[in-house]
Amino acid sequence: MKSSFRYQVLITFALLGFSLVNTAFAQNPYDKFRERRYSNEGYLSEADEMKLGDQVHAEVLKQMRLVQDPTINNYVTSIGRKLARNSLRPNIPWQFYVVDDKSVNAFATLGGKVYVHTGLLAVTQNEAQLASVLGHEIGHIVGRHGLENVKRANKYGTLAGIAQIAGAVLGGRTGASIGELAGNLIAGGYLMKHSRDAEREADYLGLYELDRSGYNTAGMVQMFETLAQISQSQPNSVGSILASHPPAAERAQNTRREIGDYLKGTDARGILNTNDYNRIKGSTPMPADKPRRVRPRG
Repeated sequence: MKSSFRYQVLITFALLGFSLVNTAFAQNPYDKFRERRYSNEGYLSEADEMKLGDQVHAEVLKQMRLVQDPTINNYVTSIGRKLARNSLRPNIPWQFYVVDDKSVNAFATLGGKVYVHTGLLAVTQNEAQLASVLGHEIGHIVGRHGLENVKRANKYGTLAGIAQIAGAVLGGRTGASIGELAGNLIAGGYLMKHSRDAEREADYLGLYELDRSGYNTAGMVQMFETLAQISQSQPNSVGSILASHPPAAERAQNTRREIGDYLKGTDARGILNTNDYNRIKGSTPMPADKPRRVRPRG
């Protein structure tokens, strides 16, 4: 009996050791992104992307209510533009908007347009956490994830489809008007239905934007931990930011690993919070109970 028990103990420790070794040597999920180069080649030209992004924004305005308080808007914009300047796509006209919506959500479309819900602002606890969300959305635009989704969509899944979109943007006679096109892109969710790999890439890009902008990278880990807690305790309050993303616990683990391997010490220095954040957090209005909205996936 004792021999059998000792044997079981040895097997248990052997399996535990294998698990720890396997975890230690598992491939970093961010490795595939390190050598990637970003451009609009194979997609719309950058100028056409900007024009289509403007039309998509016009469609968003028809379906969502934006916060009009200039103090809140200017604050979010200041953080977003700092991050964008330190992104791999600093030279497009970045614009940041606050949506009056109680769901915990954020999303990006085309041409540098990023949207964050008041519900998400409400659950952040410091500026670095808010910056991590904006950095993630900036990462989607840097990675051309919205353009990739348009390209993959059945109706626009070929380069000929991209040419059709470009024709509409430029006022050509190649199909629906640009306004109709933008409406279809929003209604079909083509701009926000990202793959989980695209979400990981946006996390990766956002983490480095956070660091280059002088923020404490612990803010991103904290944000993922908060999202994990909310998804468990208040599942009805979360938007599709969690539904379409990898599990928040996995995202926190990936971020910790990247910090430990490549950004050591950045989670112990840099900006974690500011007085501006505390003032804005205290003045952010409660979102409307029944806002008009689409269901983006950021």
